[in-house]
Amino acid sequence: MIETKPPQALSLFDLIGREWTLSAPVRQVGFNASGSAVACRMEGGGLALLPMADAEHPEKRIRMEFDTGRTTIRPRENPVAPPVGAEVSLSEAPGFCALGEQGFAVVDQAGALTRVTARGQVVKLAQAGAGPVTALCAVPRQEAICVARGGALALLRAEDLAPLADCDLGEPVTQLAASGDGVLIAARCGERIVVLKAETLETRADIPAKGTLDCLAWSPDRKWIVAGCRETSLVVVNVLRGEADVIEGFPAPVGSAAFSDKANVLVASGAFRVVGWRCPDLPFGKYEGDPIHTGKPGLTLVDRVAPNPTRDSCAVGYANGLVTLCPLGQPDELMLVEGKGASVTAMDWSTDGQHLALGFADGRAAILTFPKVMFK
Repeated sequence: MIETKPPQALSLFDLIGREWTLSAPVRQVGFNASGSAVACRMEGGGLALLPMADAEHPEKRIRMEFDTGRTTIRPRENPVAPPVGAEVSLSEAPGFCALGEQGFAVVDQAGALTRVTARGQVVKLAQAGAGPVTALCAVPRQEAICVARGGALALLRAEDLAPLADCDLGEPVTQLAASGDGVLIAARCGERIVVLKAETLETRADIPAKGTLDCLAWSPDRKWIVAGCRETSLVVVNVLRGEADVIEGFPAPVGSAAFSDKANVLVASGAFRVVGWRCPDLPFGKYEGDPIHTGKPGLTLVDRVAPNPTRDSCAVGYANGLVTLCPLGQPDELMLVEGKGASVTAMDWSTDGQHLALGFADGRAAILTFPKVMFK
């Protein structure tokens, strides 16, 4: 007698996710401005582009049973389109950012600024300044990018990289982050965070802030900046007061921290559950803030958090590769990706909150596309 195994039940990821295996661990993922492609920066400098066009989009596979009214989604029938490689080797530190509607601004191994299109075409750009690029970021609503070469900052028009403004901060800039409305830019240089007016690069605040920072994030109202630290702490900057405080006691380095505009909360990784506080009641000085509890505590560290830009939920990535979706301030959890042992190293949402891009330490990259019916 031939023994047959029962068919395995499909997971949620099988129905709404796409996965690729790249040649090296993924260090950064990000959408271009139009949401037509996802760039994946890999360890060692490789860059791969994942197409967003999907012949078997989940919305096309949904049907409603007329007799029961139940909504179902059929599994994919064909393999996903392969990733597109770009003939460029990226510098490790600055990473990349969106450039214009379709492309990305990247920094090659020589420190030169380079444009990569959504189809993987590489365009060398004229050297606009002396020295290698040390940091860069897109500036929303300004149609520009901000580029640091050591202590020299330049605001460049996205269309042709024409210089719009410049300044010199005196110390090498290692990180840049623009506020969501593109009004202000935060620059990490030395042991301080400098706040600049994006349009003119005029200094608005110069705030001492110690620590080895891994990320910078603005609050939607531009009153706060947070930064995750390798020293197992979180730096909280009050921009109006021009002061910074350090929240210590995390079990692990805080690899990511971000604000949810929809839920008006701050969330951070580095603990055995999502750490968070309600805005504007953040911990500062002797004030402990107004904490919120999201998801359930466990035995695995949270490596990455990414609030959905249009809903009051947060994607959570764990050290074992598990990815969940949690309503902020609630214990509920929806498993998106089963943990396979390799940690979640990168997360990014599309601007409409419909797509979630993921990167893993074993070289996997994934995109989850959420049908609208899931959020009704």
